[in-house]
Amino acid sequence: MQAFSTTVRDLYALAEYASPDQFLERAISLLQMWIRFDGAIFGTGERSNPQTVTRLIAGDSAPAVTVPETVLAREPLQDDPVARGIRNAPMSPSRGGIRELYRKKRSSKKEHQVLRGGPRSTMEELGLCHLMFHGDDPKKVQPARWIVLYRQQDVRFAETDAACLHGLWIHLSHALSINRARTLERIIKPGAQRDNLSATGVVHVDGQVELADQRFFDLLEREWPELAPDFIPEAALKVLTEGKTYRGRQVEISWVRQAGAQLCRVRPIDVMEVLTPREFVVARRFAAGMSHKQIARELGVSHHTVRNQLAHLYRKLDLHNKASLAQYLAANQVTT
Repeated sequence: MQAFSTTVRDLYALAEYASPDQFLERAISLLQMWIRFDGAIFGTGERSNPQTVTRLIAGDSAPAVTVPETVLAREPLQDDPVARGIRNAPMSPSRGGIRELYRKKRSSKKEHQVLRGGPRSTMEELGLCHLMFHGDDPKKVQPARWIVLYRQQDVRFAETDAACLHGLWIHLSHALSINRARTLERIIKPGAQRDNLSATGVVHVDGQVELADQRFFDLLEREWPELAPDFIPEAALKVLTEGKTYRGRQVEISWVRQAGAQLCRVRPIDVMEVLTPREFVVARRFAAGMSHKQIARELGVSHHTVRNQLAHLYRKLDLHNKASLAQYLAANQVTT
């Protein structure tokens, strides 16, 4: 029960600080602590947005892909079992094999052709075998959200998996609402700018800065403290001249050609882009003053695991002690 409570608490912490895309990816990672699955399809229910369905692959190296939710409502797909299951936003987890569902619909050549016209091609591309649905009641919750967890191997979801998804869903849906609200607050309140907002300047192709405010130079110094540069350092300049985006430990730099010079944007890399969900949780607790053993007891792991996670996140962030970790989190507006 304590481990479950910790997962819920971490989910709400992510909602406060992560960007919308980061939140979905990290939330899926938290779900995997309780349910084994190969990927997920998540619907935010916001139909005004043409890309409100996110397909997230479980592997760390796989990118997130979005597909239009409106495709699930097209006339040729009204009788497709997977599309119908998603559209209905079921009120309780539903377990079943995709292969079996589709096999039942292959009674005629015409129906077979219809099924291949929409979501089925996507499902086959993913190699789906078993899935589990859950979602909000559209009569009670607006926008109604839903999630599909899938497995690519012929291993059915168990009743315990359904129970876990049922218990976590209300928190996931509420956390998404909080995340959307916090994101809007950061966008529409210019007076409440965070320290990690990006800065823009005009630079020459040789890297010399022609025009920029102090924040621009502060962000460059965050990446290269030993240089405190008033120019774009050579390591970044080489990447930019190749038409790519430079991504360092602390900042991301990109530019576009404008009026004979380069309009350069420096964006600080958010802590949620660097740390895994569990590393983020450990970092917050350690910076707040908790010991290795206290964190281990709360998370239900050994203190050796916590030590290893701290050592790993120190290397990721190029930090060396608790004080520098606390300063880093404070600079990214993460409360401890």
